Amino acid sequence: MAPISEFERQRQENIQRNKDLLKQLNLDSISQSISKEISKPNQAAKRRKTATRSAPVKKEVVEPSRRSRRIAGIKTELENPEEYNRLREEEEEKERKKKELERLKRTRLFGDFNLIDLVTDRKSGNLKFEGKVIKAENGISTSNGRSKRVKKEEPEEASLDDNNAEVDVEEENRVLERLKVLGDKFSAGDFYDVIRQAPIEYDDKILERTRKSFDKLKIYEKFDPLDIKISHNRITSINFHPSTTDRVVVAGDTTGNVGIWAVDSAEESGDPTISILRPHGKAISRILTPTKSPTKIYTASYDGSVRELDLNKLASSELIYINDPYDKDALGVSDINLTGEDQNLLYATTLSGVFFKHDLRTKFKAPKEGDLWRLHDKKIGSFSINPNNSYQIATASLDRTLRIWDLRNVSKDNAEWSEFEQQISPHLYGSYSSRLSVSSVDWNSENRLVCNGYDDTINIFDLSGTDGELPPVTEWNETFQPNVSKKSRRKKTEDDEESLVPDNIKPFNKIRHNCQTGRWVSILKSKWQVTPNDGVQKFVIANMNRGLDVYDQKGSIIAHLTESVGAVPAVCQLHPTQNWVVGGSASGKVYLFN
Repeated sequence: MAPISEFERQRQENIQRNKDLLKQLNLDSISQSISKEISKPNQAAKRRKTATRSAPVKKEVVEPSRRSRRIAGIKTELENPEEYNRLREEEEEKERKKKELERLKRTRLFGDFNLIDLVTDRKSGNLKFEGKVIKAENGISTSNGRSKRVKKEEPEEASLDDNNAEVDVEEENRVLERLKVLGDKFSAGDFYDVIRQAPIEYDDKILERTRKSFDKLKIYEKFDPLDIKISHNRITSINFHPSTTDRVVVAGDTTGNVGIWAVDSAEESGDPTISILRPHGKAISRILTPTKSPTKIYTASYDGSVRELDLNKLASSELIYINDPYDKDALGVSDINLTGEDQNLLYATTLSGVFFKHDLRTKFKAPKEGDLWRLHDKKIGSFSINPNNSYQIATASLDRTLRIWDLRNVSKDNAEWSEFEQQISPHLYGSYSSRLSVSSVDWNSENRLVCNGYDDTINIFDLSGTDGELPPVTEWNETFQPNVSKKSRRKKTEDDEESLVPDNIKPFNKIRHNCQTGRWVSILKSKWQVTPNDGVQKFVIANMNRGLDVYDQKGSIIAHLTESVGAVPAVCQLHPTQNWVVGGSASGKVYLFN
């Protein structure tokens, strides 16, 4: 054996010395105890996991959204052209039915329905009983040349689960029955003050008292405003029912939903009593309550129809449908009003600038060529009837004008100003020209008009004749034009078109007001209180700084309401008699001050 070198001997000595040192530290026993402590909780955890293991769930095979035709075993067009064409036709048919169903959801309803059939789901916004309203397969039938939506026969589309459907029906019926009870309490005599419409003189002391009464208004405290969601989408129209005891607020949105809120009622769960229906296929442009029939609610829509909701019968029926006499396309209804003296006479304007009237006591017939009167060549955003003379109306239009008309004098000669041929128009008293479009106009019982538009002003007009310059508007004859001489009334030529639409109506007060709503906020519209109990004529308009502004007919501000308002309450209205204000926002929520 060869002798060990000096280097190897030192190495082995170092190894032995390290081993002796480790033995003295007793690290082996410590490492063993540590390993034992670690293994115990691991085993316990393993046992707990084993004890709570649930039975395996069988997973269903889900086909991918996109799948190769080769993997699916489908032959190509060259290999089997018949099968290829058949599959392609099936796919096209499915896509066509899907598009047809979506289109039907956006069209108007025909015929009568129970309100329970029009109830929508609170989360999705879809009709709960869509199968009763829309027929996806061959969804339109034709009768007398008119499109007609028919009921669907497929029961599986009505509800996803029978038990859930029964619960939903029971719950919604309970809410509707509460609304029916409210409808039973309404009588025409309860609204004598609204019908009478007697103006009251007032002075600055009364105005100051009115301001103090509005200072006392507080946000409705029974519910959090964030919980009062009355529609699924952006509110486009709102109505404060005339009732003062069992109050009701009705609002419509951009997709044809109508929400009804029984303000002074509450569910057993503590939630507000709200029912959301879908009687229309497009945006709701106007909601009103006939004073002589307080159990009914009229709704107008861009789908071309006006429908009636009866709270007593819990039913919905169609009143009128306006279509173009030439191509039979629907003319979206932009506004409706009932005449003050005889509330059976319904006036309506459209998005195309024409006017239509219908007596509700007679059977509706589709409008003919002479039934539609041309008032503007562009959209009429709003119109109002003189409460003292039902044959006088004022219109606000996208063509940047406010116009005042006499419906007694209707002829083709009166329509020479129009760019359309063979039109019929009533007599034009005059107009007010704005820098930008005029969004709304409203007429109060003391012959003051208020309008606002995208020029960021509120304009107030005095047609009562108190200034002595002009006779009262109620005395204007059917050929009168204020501030226009007879010599200047000439035939239309290429150079004097403005002479036939005289710019002769001037406001006595202009108020600066931001009306730039943009895309996501509804258009601001100023509205008078119908018959104020305190005798102070006042109107309300939303404020873009998340508030509501109230002015009197002289243009003096009465109130600026902002408490707990989390969004712009763009669509607003005063109660017909009481100093209560309600406004609706783009999220479908409402803010009530009382």
